[in-house]
Amino acid sequence: MAFNSKGGSANHQIDIEVESKKERRKLIIALTWPSLAENFLSSLMSMADMIMVGGLGAYAISAIGLATQPKFIMMAAFMAMGVGTTALVARFKGARDLDSANNTLRQSLLLNVILTVIVCGVMVFMAEPLIRWIAGGELSEQTIREGITYFKIQVYGFPTMSLTFTINAALRGAGNTRAAFFNTSAANIVNVALNYCLINGAFGFPRLEVVGASIATVIGQFVGLLMAIYAAVWGGNYVSLKIKERWRFDFSMVKRIFNIGVPALVEQVIMRVGMLWFTTIVTALGDLSYAAHMVAMNIQQLSFTTGMAFGTAATTLMGQSLGRKRPDLARIYVKMTQNLSYIVSIAIALVLFFGGSLLSGLYTDDAVIIALAAAMLKIVAVVNPISNARLVYVSALRGAGDARFMAVITFIGVLLVRPLMSLLLINVFHFGLHGVWVALVSDSLVCFIIAGIRYRGGKWAEIQV
Repeated sequence: MAFNSKGGSANHQIDIEVESKKERRKLIIALTWPSLAENFLSSLMSMADMIMVGGLGAYAISAIGLATQPKFIMMAAFMAMGVGTTALVARFKGARDLDSANNTLRQSLLLNVILTVIVCGVMVFMAEPLIRWIAGGELSEQTIREGITYFKIQVYGFPTMSLTFTINAALRGAGNTRAAFFNTSAANIVNVALNYCLINGAFGFPRLEVVGASIATVIGQFVGLLMAIYAAVWGGNYVSLKIKERWRFDFSMVKRIFNIGVPALVEQVIMRVGMLWFTTIVTALGDLSYAAHMVAMNIQQLSFTTGMAFGTAATTLMGQSLGRKRPDLARIYVKMTQNLSYIVSIAIALVLFFGGSLLSGLYTDDAVIIALAAAMLKIVAVVNPISNARLVYVSALRGAGDARFMAVITFIGVLLVRPLMSLLLINVFHFGLHGVWVALVSDSLVCFIIAGIRYRGGKWAEIQV
């Protein structure tokens, strides 16, 4: 039975106000497993994507790496808006206000269309100078040209990804992590299948190499959008889209989205500027080091699957608990989510520590790249439980609407600790790529401490959204 505007229950959804520890654990797991499966499958598909591209040579891995950061810049506004959408939908669901939850989704989609036109228009003209600036003077011209081509195709496919992201943000806020799992998984599976066909020209398809990888990604994203629309319109979910609704701006709701989204946008801008700076530091080490870095970063996604999945549960439960005027319940859920996160994080850390060489060898047969990437994964594995615990804290604070402080944490970690420590360890202590990754995990440790102090301070319970 679907939700109605007066509240109620839907199939597969459990009310947050359960008293037994067992039922609370079941609720956390019910929210977490689809996100964990989604993130894990996405990581595996991304790894398969990079492995197929890696067969073309180190230049192809580096080319896609060059396009990654500009793509994340494009996503910044939509990720920020997604933070506001998720937090508000979770609050409204906790308060049993379905009409406002649905209005949040509509307003987010209207904003999405406007932002997409602006962002894509700018990036069409900025693609080449931006890619060349990131590449610096150490990467080959072939790598740069392939990176520019890959990115330009991604720009034209960006609207489908941004719309899917917004719908998924609303569904997660309502506690439906399964719909996001299905549409993201479909997109990834189509992407990898078409990669196999288009990169090397299998089954009669043309051999398009890096261009084929980019086209496959765009088509996969379009399939994901179709499934997201189906979930929102016909899926019987708590939040839903009705085509016959009057689609016009509600500026009071837009303002509420902006109250959370603008600080989150500042956070995203800081993060992307920091990541761009960080990337230019790594590219200065040359093609082989950058290729090893990209292989390790690609595999490292596995280490974040746990924190991101449990973080999704923390965001949803925090928002719904505060909407229900139960900050005490929010504290219970965050603590339980944190503890479950540690258990799974340790298991993944063991895989990365002992299986790094094997995993890296799937991407390339270059012994230097394999050895470097495996060493980086050992560094990540050591701090993986704490890195993921940081994501749970940060996600819980976002669910409470504490977006301004998240911008402060990101500024300290990504724009100060990570790049400055990288420069110190590379240029003064001559640690090379090892120094980059020590700086990377140092950022996680610093942010874990700061976010933990903020959460324990309890000011999040007083935030109005």
